[in-house]
Parts: sequence; C-alpha cells; structure tokens
Amino acid sequence: MTPGKFTHEAVGGVAWQAFAILANVVVRTIVLIILTRTLTPKDFGLIAAALVVVTITTMLSEVGVSRVLIQRLQLPKALERSAFAISLHLSVIGAAAVFYFAEAISALFQIPELVPFIQFLSVVLIVSSISAVAQALTQRERKFRAMGLIELISFLIGYGLVALLLAHWGFGAWSLAIGHMVQCICKLIGYWWARPPAIGFLPGEGSKELVTTGAGFMFGQAGNMLARQIDYLIVGRTLGAVSLGYYNRAFQFLMLPAQLFGTAASKVLFPSMASIQDDIDRVGRAYTRAIGVIAMLTLPLSGFLIIIGAELVLVLFGETWEAMIVPFQILITSLLFRTSYKISDSVSLALGSMYRRAFRQWIYAAAVAVGAYYGSNWGLSGVAFGVSLGVMLNFLIMTHLAMKLTKIPGMMVLKIHLRHLAISFLYNIPILLVAELARNAGWNNVAILAVTTTAAIAYAGLLWLGFRRLFGSDGIWLQSILVSRLPFLRRFGITE
Repeated sequence: MTPGKFTHEAVGGVAWQAFAILANVVVRTIVLIILTRTLTPKDFGLIAAALVVVTITTMLSEVGVSRVLIQRLQLPKALERSAFAISLHLSVIGAAAVFYFAEAISALFQIPELVPFIQFLSVVLIVSSISAVAQALTQRERKFRAMGLIELISFLIGYGLVALLLAHWGFGAWSLAIGHMVQCICKLIGYWWARPPAIGFLPGEGSKELVTTGAGFMFGQAGNMLARQIDYLIVGRTLGAVSLGYYNRAFQFLMLPAQLFGTAASKVLFPSMASIQDDIDRVGRAYTRAIGVIAMLTLPLSGFLIIIGAELVLVLFGETWEAMIVPFQILITSLLFRTSYKISDSVSLALGSMYRRAFRQWIYAAAVAVGAYYGSNWGLSGVAFGVSLGVMLNFLIMTHLAMKLTKIPGMMVLKIHLRHLAISFLYNIPILLVAELARNAGWNNVAILAVTTTAAIAYAGLLWLGFRRLFGSDGIWLQSILVSRLPFLRRFGITE
C-alpha cells in the first residue's frame, strides 16, 4: 500500500468511524437521558453486574482468534472455517457454564437478584461468537463505512427502540437486558451481511496457529477486559447494586467522548497499521500524529466537562442522580489516558507484540483492582480516583511500549502532550470564569449550562480561527483533512 493510499484510506476510515460514532454518541446520549429518567439506579446496577460476567466470558471464548484474522497478512478460507468452529464451540461451553454457575456468580457480587439476568444474557455469548469472525473480517478488509452503520443501527434498534419501549411499559432492568440481546442479534445480522465468513463446525487447518497466536492476543485482552470490569465487581460487592448503578452511569457518560475519539481511531488504525507493519517509520509517523490529535481534542474537552459536570448531570438526569456528579468529574480527568492508550494498543497489536502488551495489560488490571478496592473505603469518589490512577498508569506503560516498537523519542511524545496541555489551560480558565460568574449571580442550572456551553463553543472557534498555529502541526494537519473532506468550510474562509 502506497503512503498516499494508506493515509487516504486511514483518514477516510477514521472519518466514517467518527461520523458513525458521533451519531451513535448523539443517539446514545438521548437514549441514556431517557432511560436514566425512567429506570432506577438499581436497574442499571443489576445489568451492569450481569454484563461484567458475560463480557469477560465472551472474550475468553473467542481465545483471540478474531485478532489473529485481522493481523495475519494472508488469510486462506480454511483458516476462516477453523476460526468459526473454535469460537462457536467455546462459546457454547462458556454459555452453559455461565448459566449453570449463575447462583455462585451472583453470590460473588452479593446481589441475589442477578441470577435470572445472568442466565438470560448467557445466550449473548453464542450470538456474539457467531458474529465475531464476520466482524473481524469486516474490520480486516477495512469496510469502515459498513462497520459504522452496523454499530449505529444495532444500538438504535436495541436500546433506542426496544429498551426504551420496554422501560416505558414498566419492565425495569429487563428492558436493558432484552435491549442488549436485540442489539447483539442486529450486529450479528449486520456483520454477516457485510462479510459472511466461511463456516466450519470442526477445527481444521490452522487451528493450532489460531490457538497459539490467539492466546497471546487473548492473554493481553483478558488483562484489559479485567481492568475494564473489575471495578464494577468491586463496587457491586462492597457498595451494592444502587451504588453500582450510579457508578455505571458516571462511567458510561465518560465513555461517550472516549468512544468518539479513541474507538474510531483504534478500530481503523489496527488493521491499517497491520497492513504496513513492515515499515516502522510509517507506523511511527501515524502513531505520533494520532496521539497528537487525540491530545488536542480530549484535553480541552475533559477540562470543560469537569467545569460544568454538576449542571450537566442535574439538567440531563435530574436530582435523583446527584450522587454521580463527583465520580463523573473524577473519571473525566482520565479521558486523555483512556483514549490515547488505545492508539498505543493498536501499534502493539499491529506489530505483533502480543506478549509484551499482555504483560502490561495485567499490570493495568492489578492497578485498577487495587485502586478500586482501597478507594471503596471512601465511597464512589474514592473508587473513581483509584481507577483513574490505574488508567493513567496504563497510558504510561503502553505509550512506553509504542515508543520502543516505533523507535519514537520520548521527548517528542512529551512535547506533543505538553503543548496541548498548555492550550487546554488557556482554553478552560476563561470558561471556568464564565461558569463561576453565572453561579455567583444565582442563575439556575439550565442557564449556567447554556451560557457556559455557548462561551466554550465561541471561544473554541476564536482560538481555532484566529490562533491556529498554537495547535502546531497537529492542528494544521487536522484542518487540511477537514477541508478536504468538507469543502463547504471554504465558504467560511477556512482553507487548507
């Protein structure tokens, strides 16, 4: 793949993923607001706990074969069939185990009401396994437009339609469980339409390679998955289902911008970088550009969300959810770390450094577990603080790995982040002043949120149009990409 084609395809892929995820974020935000105002914290806590079990078991049942399919340069049909068979067999075993041990799992959480939800959602393991190979092949072939549309439509049907209707009809936590099931079925249909896999029911050619290579991916993925779920287990066990509901909403609210920036880039960069894995210089240039743009976007946004976090929660969700304000503000401080580490993760996966990545992901899981456990002594805010420290540690060790693999100097990475950190302070100090003036004037939450948001948008536009060079080469590059993709911007005097 030529450099020009790689850049065009990667940028186009990120653009489509970003568009789809932006639409998903908008839809998810609306659905989140309506569901949060309809259901109770305990409803969300029950499903959050059940999904911890399902998510971890689903990942284990795939044994990393999907990652192997994406990373491998040549992919014969026999390998596809073996991958399908392995994933299917293990998912059936996993689903049966989860169903059978549902009572023991609920006892681990100390939430007896979990049993029927765990048993119902165990079926998701089989559905997800059947779609996993097709999803990996779609990503491998860089069908980013199809991926974006599938993710958007499946969420819209599962949660935007089914879960909302059931919640309105009084189904409580079951509305979330059934909505999740419908979303998974829609994704299955969508990915099989985008790239039907070769079907096999018995592992054959290449099975040993899939399992041994996939084990490296799975070992790292297991650590990452545990790091992203262990805090839920600790909150549920130590603080109860209601507190888990508050924590889940705060975390999901945080993940909206994280999905918009980090997920779009990582889904595209892994297969794109894997296709040029023999050219380290190009991988390194793509990596530094990606982390620069991520820092430029997430640092100012996280500061803004911290400033107006209280008003945002109260206006969108109501006073019932006041307990999630401080945990949300603490969690949002880790926005850069949560998004940027995904870029480093894509580099390590694309370059085949599975075991070094895996080692770091288990350090990440241990850090989150320790932080959440000791933080629980100070309630949800303590958990949020401990988890954020774990996320920051993961960012540092994954960035170090990416620098070693791409031979990028550490000082270059440090300068990129310091530049955008300074711009973030320049941006957010006036926004904080506006918010405090509105609060001191005795305005209500809606007025404070509206005025502060308007000021933030106007000031962002002023900085971008009038002081573009502050953002360095990252800002210049991003503007050139936006103008090339959105020609109508030239009408407003914005040029490449």
